[in-house]
Amino acid sequence: MKRTLILYESKYGATEEIVKNMAYVLGPCKYCTTENFKEEYKKFDFFVIGSPVYYERIDDRIYEFTLNNKAWLQNKTIALFCTCMAKNGDIYLNNLKRFLGKSVVHVKTLGGKVNLKSLDKYDYNNLKSFYKSINMPFRSMDLSNKEEVIKYALHLKRIKDRLFSKMPKRQLISYIEEFLSNHNTCTLATYYKSRIRSTPIEYVYNNKALYFLTEGGEKFSNILFNTDVSISIYEPYKDMNSLAGMQISGNANIVKRNSDEYNEILRLKGLNPSVIANLPVLMNMIKVIPNKIEFLNSKFKGMGYDAKQVYVIKKES
Repeated sequence: MKRTLILYESKYGATEEIVKNMAYVLGPCKYCTTENFKEEYKKFDFFVIGSPVYYERIDDRIYEFTLNNKAWLQNKTIALFCTCMAKNGDIYLNNLKRFLGKSVVHVKTLGGKVNLKSLDKYDYNNLKSFYKSINMPFRSMDLSNKEEVIKYALHLKRIKDRLFSKMPKRQLISYIEEFLSNHNTCTLATYYKSRIRSTPIEYVYNNKALYFLTEGGEKFSNILFNTDVSISIYEPYKDMNSLAGMQISGNANIVKRNSDEYNEILRLKGLNPSVIANLPVLMNMIKVIPNKIEFLNSKFKGMGYDAKQVYVIKKES
């Protein structure tokens, strides 16, 4: 799997807090300051470089590091971000972007934080003078936004996912179909507002959809309002060389009882539609059509591809 390194500087902790939250989303990931950078980190695949802005400049240590390591950084995929009190903070990253060239694929400004009580005397006096020169009130401010940070991290994750050594589409579909057909039990996750439900349940895979036969339950209280669902299917863990698991995002709908589709799935399960119809309780059927499948399989690495493969299913127009 592709690894991310977040390289950053943080004087009073605001940028570091952002970096730690981003690292959760961008895993497998490591973060460090320029001082703690190790030679082995050069082997990482995706680099995120972040710095606070003080006195309209990013941290000099970030400048120095990128200048001294320009030769190999230009062969990597890089995202740049800064934290500051201005909305147009991207301008402070222009120099970095210029000399790192085409390796920079994304630039972002995130809201910063100023706590006057935490500033040392030098920064306090200089910041006071600077704010006065631009007619800004001299007070503590917090423009940080965790939701914005996580949204940004998810965007970077999508960029990183494009770096995978991809298996040809037809070959990947074949392996997906085989895995789904060879299993029959999964975890079906549904949600609506504050209601979350995760259900271990048997499924039948047929004609590119997963079907669930069920008496009912709390999962329907979510599906009736929100048809977005998530499904997990996996092998028991043995070791890192035999990982096999699948995460599916999809759209659920309820299959009409006694319809041709309903009865066809019953027969695939070895059930008699007439018997099911005469049970003392109703048997409901959920159909999930996948729109994204993330397939982690260790054997893909031996085939020259990344262990994680992503298949996005386009909606038919």
